[in-house]
Amino acid sequence: MTLTVTHVVSGDIWAGAEVQVFQLINALHQSENIRATAILFNPGILADKLESAGVPVTVANESKCSALQIIRFIRDHIRTNESDIVHTHGFKENILGVAGQRLAGVTPSVRTAHGNPEHTRSWRNPVKKLLDLSDTLTGQWLQQGVVAVSGQLKDVLEPCFPGKTHLIHNFIDIQALHSEVQAGKRKTENNPISIGLVGRMVPVKRVDLFIEAIDILSSDYGHAVRGVVIGDGPLRSQLEEKTRDLGLRNKISFAGFLNPALPAICSLDALLMPSDHEGLPMTLIEALGLEVPVVAHAIGGIPEVLGDGEYGTLVYEHTSRGYAEALHHLITHPEKARAKAAAGVRHVQTEFDKAKNVKAYISLYRSLVRLD
Repeated sequence: MTLTVTHVVSGDIWAGAEVQVFQLINALHQSENIRATAILFNPGILADKLESAGVPVTVANESKCSALQIIRFIRDHIRTNESDIVHTHGFKENILGVAGQRLAGVTPSVRTAHGNPEHTRSWRNPVKKLLDLSDTLTGQWLQQGVVAVSGQLKDVLEPCFPGKTHLIHNFIDIQALHSEVQAGKRKTENNPISIGLVGRMVPVKRVDLFIEAIDILSSDYGHAVRGVVIGDGPLRSQLEEKTRDLGLRNKISFAGFLNPALPAICSLDALLMPSDHEGLPMTLIEALGLEVPVVAHAIGGIPEVLGDGEYGTLVYEHTSRGYAEALHHLITHPEKARAKAAAGVRHVQTEFDKAKNVKAYISLYRSLVRLD
């Protein structure tokens, strides 16, 4: 029996969750007995990549459409494509996707939670609080499955969605990963140590801690280091100003948004991830797959990816000094860092493999359709 699975996604940016959604939809599209389609709320990179892959896509542009119009787009897409199950990604997508799905007469539905909520809503902002409650009730009463991308996230979601929460890790195709990059040009003895941060320049990513850690490594420890920020976002001008104020213009560069970013990641001597919180970051999995040493905040799904420190360095002191000390240790113990990175590749192949995790999604879809 061929199942048609329709994904509902925002697609407004190209970041970790969007990369994983593309990987999943494209893998489903290539699998036997699964037909994948997508409804996006925004044109952009995700829509372009899906269309190039041959996936049927409807763009219900949220900048031009009301919520009711988007729901009608979803309903019509589901009917036209004769969808068997709907898979939503994000709180708006959950609410509007399920509304359109029910109007189309399709019952089975699953959501993926790509990360922990960034804010705890209070009744001081009643609109956002009501949206949060609507999202939760939609998952509890109108959706049959909730996918958590990390064990930590599953523990958080299970009490809210008992009996329907499933752990399916984010994944990469490690062979395709290596085919997209040439051998990284790692440093020679006379080159500065290249340390990178990959992510949108928003408060949660803590690019400020990255900048301060580079400053400490250079001024206090005397290391010849070069920092590179790969990404863009609303805080960019503020962070560039901070870099100038600290006298680091020759030590930190802002590469902006890169697509693809993999060649730049591959060339790093270390990846730093000082986020306040994370779900299960795609960049982290990609760095491990490329054998790039990682230093990261011990939060969310990061310890799970790094094997509690077996495959990278976990930082518990969430300060610039804490990250600088961890990087100093990595720089002064290169053999240990390389051994962890090599073990990390094997870990990715075992736990974050494309075939294994796509199979888990397909098994979940089939179980939910049978329950219908």
